[in-house]
Amino acid sequence: MSEFRQDTYYEEGSNAGGMPDGHIDEFLRSPDSTWLLKLCFLKEDGWPMVVPLWYQWDGEAFYVVGRKRSEWVADLKRDPRCAVCVEETAHPRIRKVLAQCSAEIVEGPTHGEGSNWVEVANEMAIRYTGPEGPEQLKPSYSWERYLVRLTPVGGELTTWQGADWALRYFDPGQRPDLEAKEAARTEAKQA
Repeated sequence: MSEFRQDTYYEEGSNAGGMPDGHIDEFLRSPDSTWLLKLCFLKEDGWPMVVPLWYQWDGEAFYVVGRKRSEWVADLKRDPRCAVCVEETAHPRIRKVLAQCSAEIVEGPTHGEGSNWVEVANEMAIRYTGPEGPEQLKPSYSWERYLVRLTPVGGELTTWQGADWALRYFDPGQRPDLEAKEAARTEAKQA
């Protein structure tokens, strides 16, 4: 786990900001990653809806498993545009990953035997409930499920950590520490 310091909100030098690339996989895949993915999708009537789900991240896409009669799966079949939020709410870290995604039904509805969803569900069960998780799932393998892939559009993830605000929310001169960080980042990119 990377070092992170922030004792108060809006603390100069707090390291609040986007997560470094090397920390994103740790946040999304580590055994401690038991936060839920909030999936936002559009209902047939055009209204947005959010459902919290267990997820699996493979470094390129999120995978979720839906039951045969999950309405959110039907909505994603009709309109694959969606968004996801995975967040850790504990202060001061407050890490989060956001993405606009395109959903693809990888398989289903199908029973567990010979399916791809079982492997994903078992991996999630271990992470969320511990080593006995897959054993607890076995009685439900005969129930039909979907495996859904949520691929970030353009491979883009928006990340954040800390309780501070991004530079774009301040007027020029209001946060010289953030302005200096941004100038250093810009200079490094141009070098």
